[in-house]
Order: sequence, then C-alpha cells, then structure tokens
Amino acid sequence: ERTTEVYGVIADPVGHSLSPLIHNTAFRHFGMKKVYIPIRVPREELYAFLDDAPVWDIKGLSVTIPHKEAVLARLTKADSVVRGVGAANTIVFQDHERLGYNTDCRAALEAMEAALGGPLGGVSPLKGKKALVLGAGGAGKAVAFGILRAGGQVLLSDGDEEKARSLAEKLSCSHVPWEERHSVQPDVLANCTPVGMHPNVDETPFEAQYLRGSMLVFDAVYNPENTLLIKDARARNCKVVTGVEMFVRQACMQFKLFTGRDGPAELMREVLKRATSPAKW
Repeated sequence: ERTTEVYGVIADPVGHSLSPLIHNTAFRHFGMKKVYIPIRVPREELYAFLDDAPVWDIKGLSVTIPHKEAVLARLTKADSVVRGVGAANTIVFQDHERLGYNTDCRAALEAMEAALGGPLGGVSPLKGKKALVLGAGGAGKAVAFGILRAGGQVLLSDGDEEKARSLAEKLSCSHVPWEERHSVQPDVLANCTPVGMHPNVDETPFEAQYLRGSMLVFDAVYNPENTLLIKDARARNCKVVTGVEMFVRQACMQFKLFTGRDGPAELMREVLKRATSPAKW
C-alpha cells in the first residue's frame, strides 16, 4: 500500500537483527502506517543501494555491521558525532538529502552515566575516569568518542592492533595490545566486540579474576543480555550496563528521528528481553 512508509535495517548478514521486531512493535503501538524491514546489503552493493533507496520510497534506515563507516561517503549531511566518530548508525532520507546520525554514542553514554548516578551540575560522572574500551569497530568508536567527550580517559584494545592504533590516533587517546588488556586497571570496562554473543555464550573478552568491585562494566552485546562478562561482573559486585539498555536507548532515539515521537522505551525493552530470553514466555 502506497501510504505505508518503509524503514529498515541494512547489514550483512541481517537475519539476526532484532530491530524489525522492536520498531514494528512501536509503530503498531502508536497505530502508525509504517513498516520496518530487514535488508541484506552486501558491501559491494552498498552505494548503489543508498542511491536507489529514495526511489523505492524508503524513509529511514538503521545501519549496522559492516556498513557503519562506509555509509559516510554517501551522506549529504552528518551530525557532529558522526563526523567525530567516523561512523553512522542511522540515515534519514528527507528532501533529496541523506542525513546521517549516530545514536550509539549518546545511548551508551547516557546508559553509563545513569549507572553512575547521572551528571551532577552538568558534569558527567565519567569525567576523570579511566576507561578500557575493547573493540575498535563502529560501536567501539562511538563509545570511546562519548567517554572522551564526557571528560574520561580512554585506552583502546582490539584483536587487530593496527585498527586500535589507528583509532587511538584519530581520537587522540591511548591503546594497549589485546594480549596486555588485563594489565590495565580501569574504572570503566566497555566491551564493544561481539565476544560473548549468541551462540558463543561461554566466551568473555575479559577474564573474571581481573574484574574489581569498584568498576563499571558495560557490554554492548544484547543477545544474550546476561553475557558471561555481565554475569562475572555482577558476581564481583560491579555496576553493570547491559547491551539491552544501550540497544533500547539507541532504538528510541532512532524512532524519534524517524517519526518525531519518543520511542516507547518500556515496551521496546520488554519485547527485546522476551526475544533474547533463553526461557520463552
């Protein structure tokens, strides 16, 4: 039906994405004539797809692995975070423009700040904190950029050391070789790698014995919500932020960019938890 607006998520592969589930639930909740679909776009077809998307009347896209960096070349405008991070996770098609946004950065930052009691007098609780960010891909870039902007110190580590070194140079922060990551004693540990993601639920990017109770542990993995890293962190009385919290926050921000309305956070959270829970409700 021509009056139904089309949105989607582009990735390769795309089958694992839960974005269609939560955005379509939100559209139905508000009675909106909008639909959100998964679209597999191979790397080599990305630019042709973005050029053609407005012709197919696609109004907005969520962008995920492996396209978050590559889409920048086709944006006509980008917000300051996209420019600073070098990655976008949201595109809005509007009046012949392709507008790029990064809701990952703000979502991760707000979730971590909330876990630490929230900003006080306009000052982030991350200010002066030492953060070890694992992973230098799209999510790692966004999280590191956000922490630095809040006044924290960042050390980056990635299995691909050149990737970590290059990002550290770009963001003017430090990096540490992957095999030496446990030598760091951070105030904040942020996992932005896929380690621990379903089906590899018995893996962790950071060994339990190196976790300390004073740490804040953030895991961007949302399926499962209770990754081995999150379980280990809870067992050591660390403050934790799960990937579900970040995912819901960034999806709410995307929903607002797509529709102009605040996303129904509690409903999105409930649907996401139900979809990723090992016990089916």
